[in-house]
Amino acid sequence: MTEIMYNPVSRLASISARLIIGFAVLLGLLFAVAAVPLQRLEDLTARTRDIVDRQAQLVILSQRANQHAQAAAIGLLNLMQTAERDARVPQYAAMDAELAAADMAVAGLEKAMLSPAVRTDIERIADLRQRYGDLFQQTVELIEIEGTAAARRHFEDRTQKVLNTLLFETQALESQLQQAMQAELGELRQITTNARRLVILLATGALVAGIAMAWAIARSIVVPVRKAVAVAERIAGGDYKTAVPPGRGDEIGALLGSLTTMRDSIASREEKISRLAYVDLLTGLPNRTRFLEILGLLPAGSTGAVVMLDINRFAPINNALGHGVGDRLLREFAARLCQVQGEGCTLARLWGDQFVLLLQDVDRTTAALQAERILAALRAPMMVDGQRLDIDASLGIAMYPQAGEDSAALLRRAELAMTRAKRRHEGHAFSNDDESEAAHEELSLIGEMREALARGDFLVHYQPKLHLAQKRIASAEALLRWRHPEKGMIPPGNFIPFAEQTGFIREVTPWVLARVIADAAQWRRDGIAVIASANLSALDLLNRDLVSTVRRLLDESALPPDRLCLEITESALMDDPELALKHLNELAAIGVKLSIDDYGSGQASLAYVKTLPVHELKIDRIFVDGVDTDSKNAAIVRSTILLCRELGLSVVAEGAETPQELAWLGENGCDLVQGYVVARPMPLDDFLARVRAQALPVTG
Repeated sequence: MTEIMYNPVSRLASISARLIIGFAVLLGLLFAVAAVPLQRLEDLTARTRDIVDRQAQLVILSQRANQHAQAAAIGLLNLMQTAERDARVPQYAAMDAELAAADMAVAGLEKAMLSPAVRTDIERIADLRQRYGDLFQQTVELIEIEGTAAARRHFEDRTQKVLNTLLFETQALESQLQQAMQAELGELRQITTNARRLVILLATGALVAGIAMAWAIARSIVVPVRKAVAVAERIAGGDYKTAVPPGRGDEIGALLGSLTTMRDSIASREEKISRLAYVDLLTGLPNRTRFLEILGLLPAGSTGAVVMLDINRFAPINNALGHGVGDRLLREFAARLCQVQGEGCTLARLWGDQFVLLLQDVDRTTAALQAERILAALRAPMMVDGQRLDIDASLGIAMYPQAGEDSAALLRRAELAMTRAKRRHEGHAFSNDDESEAAHEELSLIGEMREALARGDFLVHYQPKLHLAQKRIASAEALLRWRHPEKGMIPPGNFIPFAEQTGFIREVTPWVLARVIADAAQWRRDGIAVIASANLSALDLLNRDLVSTVRRLLDESALPPDRLCLEITESALMDDPELALKHLNELAAIGVKLSIDDYGSGQASLAYVKTLPVHELKIDRIFVDGVDTDSKNAAIVRSTILLCRELGLSVVAEGAETPQELAWLGENGCDLVQGYVVARPMPLDDFLARVRAQALPVTG
């Protein structure tokens, strides 16, 4: 895996460095934008101040020269109107002061730094001022020498003309200076305008430069981030193979590197989670969840078969040799299944030693041939830890869509077929086609059984067992019945097998035992000497609370243990013989009678008769049927009766239906008969009435 590492030394390429440089340049431009206008404003302020001060001074000097010249002229006119000399003397000083002030103003103008044209005008004004001064003096002297009349004529003819010219020139100079000042102020306004344009240009340039830098920096950040977001969205959508774009040695590069690491980590975890969710860790096969998912994705109208199988007698092997050997056996079992599963086949492990195969596009014949190939491969001896194990398996086959299109229903029907194959000791069995219509009803009944138990819908019926020698009902088998509030009486075959398969039988059996023991205790108190029998399933026999439950119920009801008989089948002993034998020995030690039901239908019944602490054998109905006419059945039943007599066991013939069968059994020494020829199963009240109506008295 290639990772993009971030080098903190490479600061120039980092985002932080780019941001610092960008902001520094932007601040520099902003400083330049601020500094240039400030400098220009300072220059403009200084020049304006200089222009205003200098031009104002010149205008003032020009105005002063004009004003003082006029004041002197006015003084001269007043002087010419004054007849007495003594009155004229004070006026001379005032006129001299006015003329001196006018001379100082003209001298100030001459000293100013002016243009050549203005300087020429000032020189002309100075010359006029000199001429005016001379003529003014002459006019004054004429007043003293020749009198005011002569002086007035001189003033009007010569002095006033020069004065008017001087005033005109002074006013012209003042106007010229005003125009010059306005011209310079105009230049300053132009400079100000130019400065404003420069500021706008610099500000615009700074703005454009800032925008360009911001766009460049943002693009260098946003584009990789957008790509990273797109990759993250694809990763979030479950695409863990998408390529992460390469990054540079900056923070974005570090982000992309982390994204790559995150993608790989998530992909690894997803793979582990998927494996945990969909793969059986022991065998590496798909698990039940994955198989149901595959089964649910089958296209409509497809055909094939669901094959369920498990190892016969796996529990004894697992318990005897240990779970480690059991696990290795399961792995070897799975490996052999993989070798023979064939094309288009999906193999999965459901749980324990139970496996399932999905065969697509096969018919019934092909499915049967595939089942036989699988059995042949599995029956070959296995070597586990240097020990040879000979194993066998049972297969159940459900064809779809004949057996149903629902995944759960197909598995259920395949499991029922497997159970039937195991019970019949056949290699494989098909689910019955006529069960398809009832599948949904049966499955719904399973969900209703717990409610039925709580509501009290279950009943116990009793089927009498006739003691042939005593001609009386000596015992009765308790049989469970279900009275549904809507469907009426439901046949036992429609719910008891499912109660056993789902484990619900463990909740039903304690209820049945409590009811049967209570009834038997009441019979005893009423003087009815009838032994009550109840059935135990394989799950009941392996229940660790079985013995304590039976002991508690017997103690609570004060029923002697020998007034209770518990019936077991050979199949109930197969899953865990050691634990089953332990429980049977404990029950026998209490004093409870034990009976082997369906004797003769199994393969090892004689071995069980030898080792089990039983008191009674019930011959299976397949041998009792037609015993009076079928010589083979007669031989089997006769030999079984002799065997029981030698072993000290009672023998019950189950399923007798005709008087001829009943007579034959009596003639050949059978102890008890149970079947329709005696009575059908009946409610408790009918059973008690039947017992009380016996011809022979009841004792005990």
